[in-house]
Amino acid sequence: MSDMSETISEPDFVISFNENVYLSMQNDISTATYVEQALQIIDQLVAKKNRWIETPPRVNDVDASRVLDAMLRNARQSGGEKSERHTACAICACPEIHDQVNLARTWFVYLLWPFTAGSHQPSDLSSDQATPTIDDTCGSLGSANPEWRSRFRSDVNQRDGYRCVVTGMWDGEHRTASSDQVWVTLIGAHILKRAIGVFTMERAYTAAATWNIIRHYSGMSEETIQDMESLVDDPSNGMMLEPYAHTVFDKLKVYLEQTERENEYVVKEVGGRWIHRKFLDSTITFRNHAAPTRDIPLPNPHFIALHAAICRILHMSGAAEVFTQILDRYDGAAGGNVGILKSNGNPVDRLSSMMSALYISTSLESAA
Repeated sequence: MSDMSETISEPDFVISFNENVYLSMQNDISTATYVEQALQIIDQLVAKKNRWIETPPRVNDVDASRVLDAMLRNARQSGGEKSERHTACAICACPEIHDQVNLARTWFVYLLWPFTAGSHQPSDLSSDQATPTIDDTCGSLGSANPEWRSRFRSDVNQRDGYRCVVTGMWDGEHRTASSDQVWVTLIGAHILKRAIGVFTMERAYTAAATWNIIRHYSGMSEETIQDMESLVDDPSNGMMLEPYAHTVFDKLKVYLEQTERENEYVVKEVGGRWIHRKFLDSTITFRNHAAPTRDIPLPNPHFIALHAAICRILHMSGAAEVFTQILDRYDGAAGGNVGILKSNGNPVDRLSSMMSALYISTSLESAA
C-alpha cells in the first residue's frame, strides 16, 4: 500500500513524467495498440494487493486501478485521440506496480483534487458577481475585479437570452412582461473555476503540475492554456444556470456531453438523481442571443469536455466518495471549521494538511 503524502511532497514527478512517454508518443505504434496494452496493465493491477493508495483511518483507500481505468476510458472524449494516446502511453511507461500506483496517485492529487477543492467552497448566489472560489475567499488569487465579475454575468446572461440553459427558467430581472413562467435570479456559472485557472506565486509549483496534466488530457490549444488567466472570466468559460442547476454543476454531479453537432450538448449526471428527469438527457444548443448587435463568444467546447471528463472520472474511480469522506471527517475533527483550512493556501497543501490532521486526530482518539 502506498501513502498519498509521497506524491503530495513530490510534484517533480508530474512535471517530468512526460519525458518518459515522449518517445512512445512519437513512434509508429498505433494508439489502439497502446490502449490495449494499458488495459492489460490495469487488468493485472486489479489483482494486486498493493494497488491501494493509503488514506487516513475511516476513509476509503484509493484503488489505483480504478483511477487509471477511469482516466483512460474518458481520455478520448476529453481531448481526442492525442489525449487518449498520451494517457495510454503514460500507463504503459509504468512497468512496476509502484510506478502504476504513483501515476494514479499523481492524477488523483494534482488533477482530481484541485477540481474537487474548487467545488467545495462558500456559495455566493448574488446576481452581480460570478461564483467565488475557495481562493477568492481569502484573496490568495487576487480576486477578480468586481467590474469584471459584473461584466462576466452581464455578457453571459445577454448571450444566453436571460434564461437558464438547462431548465429554461427566466432571469427575474429580464423576464418578459407577457411571460407567466417561473423565474429566478440566474447565476453566471464558470465552467472551469478560478481556483483552477489562475496561478499565484504561492501555488505556482503545484498549479504548473496540474496544468501539465490538463495540457495532455484536454483538447485545449497551447494558446488557450497560456491565456487561461484572462479566459477565466471570459464568456467562453460561462453559462447561465438557475441556483440548483448551478450547485450540482459546480459540485461535479451534472455535466454536458457534446453531440456530433457544433455547440449542441446533452444534459447528463453521475451517481444518482441530481437533476429532474424532465431535464436529464435533454438537448441544449448554445447560440448568441445578442447577435448581430454583439459578438459574444459561446462556451468553449474544450472547457465543457474537461468538466464532463472530471465528473465521470471522479465517479468511476471512487475518488468523489474518498474526497467527501476526507472533507467530512476533517469537518468533524475541526468542529465544523473545515472552511478555515479550505480557504487558505493551494489545494494540494490543503489536502496534505487535512490528511495530516486526520492521522493526528485518530492517534489522539486512540490514546484517549
